[in-house]
Amino acid sequence: MSGFHLHYLEQFLVALVLTGATVFIHGLGMQWVKRYLSRSLAIVGPQERSRSHLLTMVGIVWIMLVTHSVEIVIWALFYKLRGVISQWVSAVYFSLASYTTLGESSIKLPAHWQGLGGFEAMTAMLMFGWSIAMLATVLLKLRIIDS
Repeated sequence: MSGFHLHYLEQFLVALVLTGATVFIHGLGMQWVKRYLSRSLAIVGPQERSRSHLLTMVGIVWIMLVTHSVEIVIWALFYKLRGVISQWVSAVYFSLASYTTLGESSIKLPAHWQGLGGFEAMTAMLMFGWSIAMLATVLLKLRIIDS
């Protein structure tokens, strides 16, 4: 097996581990959303329902932003601790650019790790999809969207 194939295999295996950590963190975040929603629904009377639902949505979006931010930090930690990117701020910025699929960054990974940004973007698309599905479910439960 050539060096290229070994590098790619290592990137793939690292990406699987980082993706597993990302999915785990995201699952915890979505559980937090469910608990927050349950508590919000339990304390609301009919008179304040509309305003309360809006505040509930704000809280849920905040929870999701925190969750996604923690996931970005997980990837950035790998980049920094493994020495892929030497500066912490650069590692976070690169991870943010990859995670959000912005992809615009003056930071380039060493050839050995160049595929990780793509793996991070693929993982993030799945996590954003999961968040969107959760938001749609919340909107339906709050009856903000009438069918």
